Amino acid sequence: MLDLRNTGRRGQGTRFRLFPQPFFLESYRDPVVVELPIPPGSLAPGPADSRMYAIRPIGKTRPYGFTETGALYLPPWSGPILPPPAADAQGHFDWLTPDDPRFLPAHAFACAHFVLDVWERFLGPVRWHFADVFPRLEILCLDGWDNGQGGFGFLELGENIRWRGKAHSFALNFDTIAHEIGHLLVFAHLGLPDPAEQSGEYRGFHEAMADLVALVAAAHFDVVLEEVLEKTRGNLYVTNELGRFAELSASEQIRIASNGVTLEEFAIGWSDEHDLALPLLGAFFDILVEIFQTLLVERGHLPASIIEFADNVERMQAFQHPIDELYETAYARDPAGFRQALATARDLLARYLAALLKALPGAPISYARIRALTVAIEGRITGGRFARAVEESFAWRRIGEVQVGPLLAALPSRSHIGSARTAVPPGWRKTGTVRPRRSLRKVRGSPERRCRS
Repeated sequence: MLDLRNTGRRGQGTRFRLFPQPFFLESYRDPVVVELPIPPGSLAPGPADSRMYAIRPIGKTRPYGFTETGALYLPPWSGPILPPPAADAQGHFDWLTPDDPRFLPAHAFACAHFVLDVWERFLGPVRWHFADVFPRLEILCLDGWDNGQGGFGFLELGENIRWRGKAHSFALNFDTIAHEIGHLLVFAHLGLPDPAEQSGEYRGFHEAMADLVALVAAAHFDVVLEEVLEKTRGNLYVTNELGRFAELSASEQIRIASNGVTLEEFAIGWSDEHDLALPLLGAFFDILVEIFQTLLVERGHLPASIIEFADNVERMQAFQHPIDELYETAYARDPAGFRQALATARDLLARYLAALLKALPGAPISYARIRALTVAIEGRITGGRFARAVEESFAWRRIGEVQVGPLLAALPSRSHIGSARTAVPPGWRKTGTVRPRRSLRKVRGSPERRCRS
């Protein structure tokens, strides 16, 4: 059971079952039990509390947002709904199983609450940007709508259709829900921008931050950390669930953090903010990996020479690289040590991102400013311990060095998941699984010199 409460004592929160990653992935066929920091018996049927509620509307034929006439269609839904699930006699919802139609809203509610609870550890209390109009977030599980979006007072979750992967409700996809909550967290700290201020880099940041919110939240599941490390043995640049977002099947996803995209590819212009987000998303993923690897070296799990071996990985694809054996041996010797190092790196990345969200208001958002702020934040948090990893990760992506070009012709309208817009999101574009066009960078200095409290 995963317990998110600050006390660490089980039995004082409300239990749910949820899928940390899509149920069609082999390792996640069965939901796990989580205990959210909500007193048992305090949730109304729905589930519902003072911050959010979930429903399955009947007869809702169009999503919230701007209508064809330009009118704004917003919650609350006033039509009929399917019977909502209620807690059992002990005040819990883990009695629901995936084959029960009432499982869907309970799962969506639990995922959204889980993400919010994780991030309030780093951000402090979050106030919805729509709180003056709507006191609660309305979570809707919709049938027959091939999409998902979060906006002003709502989180709508439709269905993935079979030709884009395995058919399932997005209400069962943790990453999709976490991504949308990520957009809402950005809005909560930055507010709603003037349309004239929504530059490509603003939109790209929104998408990257939403994915990073999902990454950090997913990494708070023990089963996810264990699965990632079992598959990669600690070499996180191998494609794994931690860096994949909104999987549509076992081999298809919308975005991937471990990508090889640099900002230079957008010097002549951009057409889709999801693509423009990839360099920034990749830079922060690189920072996570660099911190993780440095911790492994500092704590004696890996020799510093492993980074030098990795420098030649792209020229040695015809046979097994020595780095594989080194990681394999080291992980087998102390898997718990690897998990602890990854959890430490995860929390440090979350602290950087939380501080960044708090520092951004007051000036236009640009990738160059994000780089400068993150470097300064790293210095305040660790005294510069991982400054080189931060600087090199941004530099490799050419962030702060290349000017993003203008908006080019918009891509044809397509289904999408995730958007920085409040009502009608932009077109969706899927990116394939890409092995990074980078080698692991050399860790400078000896472990003894780098290790400090």
